[in-house]
Amino acid sequence: MKAVKRAPDFKALELKLTEDSAAAHTVYFKEHSVREHTKEKPQGRTLLVVNVPPYADENGMINAFSEAGTVISVQFYLKPSTAEVKNIVRFMPEVNQTTFRAAYLVFKKVADLDKALKLTELRPLNSEKHSVKVGLNKWIDEYNNSILLAKDLKESIETFMKKYDEESAKQEKKEKALEEEDDEGWVTVTKKGKVQSFARSEKVENKIMQKEEKNKKRKELKNFYTFQIRESKMKHIVALRQKFEEDKKKIAQIKQSRRFKPF
Repeated sequence: MKAVKRAPDFKALELKLTEDSAAAHTVYFKEHSVREHTKEKPQGRTLLVVNVPPYADENGMINAFSEAGTVISVQFYLKPSTAEVKNIVRFMPEVNQTTFRAAYLVFKKVADLDKALKLTELRPLNSEKHSVKVGLNKWIDEYNNSILLAKDLKESIETFMKKYDEESAKQEKKEKALEEEDDEGWVTVTKKGKVQSFARSEKVENKIMQKEEKNKKRKELKNFYTFQIRESKMKHIVALRQKFEEDKKKIAQIKQSRRFKPF
């Protein structure tokens, strides 16, 4: 096969499913060259391939570039990315994206990458040892993999939580050791700091509740609705009447004690 349409800085070659396949997709590839490299994409050994068909898998891409040398890892992305791969534990299988993707192939040697950049044709995705699943077989396989047994899911979650608890305990122990004074009297300040949690006594509880009540009252809409205006007026009239009655009683008491001198 001859190289077809070329894009700037990219080399374009046809990628087939089998040797006898009439249909082919054109993939574009070049050396992954960025300022900051990660462990997953080492400098001088990583090849970036774009326009990878959705049915292509890891073993298929390894076989396609096997003429150049040994491929030790293949990473698929929806689009080219320079970010480091984060190991996220997933308990449920991911939904397969049926779109064209980007792939990063990491070769064993720098010389293997140089050979890959000089290739004039690619081997098919299928080989004697591996066959890419397509069509009905692929859908059946994806469906079977999407079904998880409750027992297996529970075991994987328990294993993850056990490992997480162990790592948390180690981290806490390490931070406590750092907070202790060294031989010269210095103390390392950690992100948790030395602020101790306060005891929630009844007095503290009351203060917190009063503050919350105050905030609630401040946020309330007073005399906003018609019924609120009516109720506030009625309450004000009742309060005035109550004050009037109290004042009458006080005047009566003063008269009885002969200390009432209005003029």
